[in-house]
Amino acid sequence: MRRSLVVLLAGAVVLLAAAPASAHASLIRTSPADGSKVATAPRAVALTFSENVGSAFVAVTAPDGSPVRTSQVRAVDEKVTASVAATDQRGRYTLAYRVVSADGHPVSGSVTFTTTTGRTVTQADAPAEKSFVHRHRSHLVIGILAGLVAIGLILAPLLRRRTSS
Repeated sequence: MRRSLVVLLAGAVVLLAAAPASAHASLIRTSPADGSKVATAPRAVALTFSENVGSAFVAVTAPDGSPVRTSQVRAVDEKVTASVAATDQRGRYTLAYRVVSADGHPVSGSVTFTTTTGRTVTQADAPAEKSFVHRHRSHLVIGILAGLVAIGLILAPLLRRRTSS
């Protein structure tokens, strides 16, 4: 009985001691707010976290799926800010982020906001999706060339043996 109590208390101490170490930065608020409706696309975005962050990455995607250029991404203490290029599309935007929390762990996520004015994007306006072969054509060429070199290296000793006999 006493041994069980000691083991249980030791387990509780280990779990409680690990709790602060496992805490990571969490997103507290954004500007524009998650799920909000704004008249026009913002020229700047801001994210506030529960603790200091660094190494910030911010990406904004327009309603048609195209990326919106971001610049001047800064992480100061617990706040990340970025400038966003002008865009005139009406609809739902996605703001994706990735930061490194004070404990060194990466934290990522996304929020959305909707603009109520601007041009409506139709399917004809949306960028054409490239096929797998088009997206990876350079990798396929390199793979084929590497395969041909490997076959040549395997066959070269066999051909040398055949000619020397």
